Amino acid sequence: MELFEKVKNAIIKVQPGIDETKIIPTANLGTDLEIDSLGRVELALAIEDSFGFYLPDEELEKITTVNDVVSLIETKLRSRSA
Repeated sequence: MELFEKVKNAIIKVQPGIDETKIIPTANLGTDLEIDSLGRVELALAIEDSFGFYLPDEELEKITTVNDVVSLIETKLRSRSA
């Protein structure tokens, strides 16, 4: 499964009932997808479960868009395999 699709599924898991067409790479987690601070923590946990690595709070604070989530995961996966 493509990385974006995994992130999309994680967002759907933490935001049940969300309009899936809103989940695009440029979507803002807060304003477009209405993910609050608790939702961000839940999203981080879902990502940690899916990919097997920890996301520190300081990294989570920098994330504003869906693409930011994808980029962070790509960076983590690259550093883990290096």
